[in-house]
Amino acid sequence: MLYVSSTFAKDKTPFKEVLEICRLNGIYNIEIGSNHSYEKSYDYIKHNSEINFLVHNYFPIPKDDFVINIASSNNEIRLKSIDSIFKSINFCKEIGSKLYTFHPGFHTDPKGASLFKSNYDFNWDDKNLHNNDIEKNFEQMLDSFEKIISFAYKKKIKIAFETEGSVSKKNHLLMQQPHEYKKFFSRFSHDEIGINLNIGHLVLASNAFKFDMNDFVDLISEYIVAFELSHNNGVEDQHLPIISNAWYWDLILDKRFKNKIKILEFRNQSINKVKNTIQLFKRKSNA
Repeated sequence: MLYVSSTFAKDKTPFKEVLEICRLNGIYNIEIGSNHSYEKSYDYIKHNSEINFLVHNYFPIPKDDFVINIASSNNEIRLKSIDSIFKSINFCKEIGSKLYTFHPGFHTDPKGASLFKSNYDFNWDDKNLHNNDIEKNFEQMLDSFEKIISFAYKKKIKIAFETEGSVSKKNHLLMQQPHEYKKFFSRFSHDEIGINLNIGHLVLASNAFKFDMNDFVDLISEYIVAFELSHNNGVEDQHLPIISNAWYWDLILDKRFKNKIKILEFRNQSINKVKNTIQLFKRKSNA
């Protein structure tokens, strides 16, 4: 099933506005993204029966903005992040979301959103890497995963984490390399949690750490429940619309993943560009 991420709208656009744009353009499968502004009430989502929703990471948007980091060395930030994810899972229960995806965390705490529209990596300070305990961050992430998996199980909500990837900021991110996934798989089964494979992040991580993308997909294939689809130049996380002659179509159309959720996750794009990409996806799928 194909979904459209609401992140195509300009940052800080109220989701209520994006929902209406989608509805007027015949888009009824929507992943609620993380780039919207705070709204006092989301009853309009709870009472909307014509839309199929997924929820991504940082929604509902809290009144006081912060960056979720379940691997943070700052215990206050880590606990606040877990609590935010619990609230999102509860929200998924209220609206009947078919999937909740969250980020696996970072070695250092981001300073905020990207300062550049050509690259949607968070804004990090490399100075924070000097006193960083990589193994401790990884264990803190796994501990957070245990709490989140337990909570989601009680609420009967399907969850997944998104694969990460960066070239210029690779040392700040977790869950980019095959060895991290092997360690993760020794702790958690695919029945407990899935993977949302971000193909834009995949090519960045592959270029940064020099591993084969096909081998990586084979490694994680049993866990994959969804795909986040966007295009980039292999260097920056541009979140551009996918194009017709790119490397990723063999992966998108792989028979193993025919029934997995596909999500068009673009940033700062017009609704017409989104609709054109939907048509491209349908042509490729039906070819």
